[in-house]
Amino acid sequence: MIKTARRINILDGYVITQIWTSPRELADDSVGLIEENRSGQASGYSNRRSRNGPHGSTKIRLVNRSKSSQAPGPGTASFFSDLGKFRRDPLGKFFEYTLKFGDVVRYRGLWITHQITNPEHILHILQTNAANYRKGRDYKILRLSLGQGLLTSEGRLWQRQRRMTQPMFQSQQVASSIGIMTEAARVMSERWRHYSCEDTAFDIVPELMRLTLTIAGQAMFSTDLEADTEAIQEVLQVGREFSVDRAWSVIRVPHWMPTSRNRRHQASLEKFRIIVNRILEQRRGTPAPPHDLLWQLMAARDENGAAMPEHQVRDEVATLLTAGHETTTLALAWALFLLAQHPRILGVVQQEIAFLNGRTPVYEDLSRLKYTRNVVDETMRLYPPVWVISRTAAGDDAVGGFHIPAGSEVLIFPYITHRHPRWWTEPERFIPERFASESSRIRGAYLPFGAGPRTCVGLNFAMTEVLIVLTMLLQRFRPELAMSPEDVKLDPSVTLRPTPGIRMKMLRR
Repeated sequence: MIKTARRINILDGYVITQIWTSPRELADDSVGLIEENRSGQASGYSNRRSRNGPHGSTKIRLVNRSKSSQAPGPGTASFFSDLGKFRRDPLGKFFEYTLKFGDVVRYRGLWITHQITNPEHILHILQTNAANYRKGRDYKILRLSLGQGLLTSEGRLWQRQRRMTQPMFQSQQVASSIGIMTEAARVMSERWRHYSCEDTAFDIVPELMRLTLTIAGQAMFSTDLEADTEAIQEVLQVGREFSVDRAWSVIRVPHWMPTSRNRRHQASLEKFRIIVNRILEQRRGTPAPPHDLLWQLMAARDENGAAMPEHQVRDEVATLLTAGHETTTLALAWALFLLAQHPRILGVVQQEIAFLNGRTPVYEDLSRLKYTRNVVDETMRLYPPVWVISRTAAGDDAVGGFHIPAGSEVLIFPYITHRHPRWWTEPERFIPERFASESSRIRGAYLPFGAGPRTCVGLNFAMTEVLIVLTMLLQRFRPELAMSPEDVKLDPSVTLRPTPGIRMKMLRR
């Protein structure tokens, strides 16, 4: 039987569809055919050529990109009729549509959106052709809360900010923060010991958020944020509600209009500005400031020798403070949630950390926590804190053979790709062993920290923090759920949070 194959390439504004009758690639032959088409009828839409090559009969079709294949998806009427279902269960509905329509799904609402699921296509957008894809519309909403910080900025501004913050998150700097992490974890463990003695169940999420805020404040800004924890949590909650409501609104009311939601959001932002301004004022009054991330931001100079503007420093502090604790909070919470349900895996972790004999872990110990790292990786596969990544196409492109027009919104769902049966065996099961060998994974199928040039700058810091804290907690406690696992629901807001929380008991070992 003759086998056929198909490949899509892009050349000078055309989508080139190559079909050949041999399983071998006809790279050399196809280039010649493309040149013939370009010189013979470069502006043609449906020009076809056939030629016998050394590996079989080959056909090349040059198709004007503007008329190339449109991705499948629901019709406009169907999409709008399902909008309520999307808002109630976005993860379930987007997953349903990718299983129904394939790796590239087109939605036509007030603007065109494409959902991308295939790992190869994801790497094309986030890495290979990243220059063609700007931050998406959702990041414009986040700018209303965080300004033009590292998470939301673009172009030269982002490149400059990335260069300045990168050194803070290198291994040597992260290692110097271990003492801050272990001390904060020790203080929280003491509090949890009292809960254990009283057989008290509690929600671990706000507890872990308090911990990670303390670590972020001290490690990056040399500031104690203990007294501000509740205020910051309230600000973040208001910001999440505002961002989700705005993301799903068909008509987005201008932020300056005095609606009740806008007024509440602006009031919460003012509280946050007061906290950030206080951090900056305290630093200016310090005669010999520590060389932390805040020092780097305030001491930075551009090519003309000018300092970073005050508002830019404020935006960076707000961004790093917010992003610097939210993802680690959730990774720790979901890890404890899963370990409490899988006693065998919990036992393997506790056996692995037994070499510490109860002592506080140091940076050099992390290389020995291989299975614990697998547990964290598998946790973030099932519950990636960043559940969706959005981009906007700056120019026309083709992904998977489908036309992506300039201006199209592109949505990548780590949650869906992480659980897709095409890329993972038994994707719904908690199997840390699947991360024992990197060679067994498909590139682009696992992206809890993104991919390409905009991979999370704090990846090393976050993973170190999660491993240190998790190790210290599991040295002392055995986590036990104080609620049914089925009662813990997914809340895909800005991040993937558990709702109404995760109530647990910590049983002393």
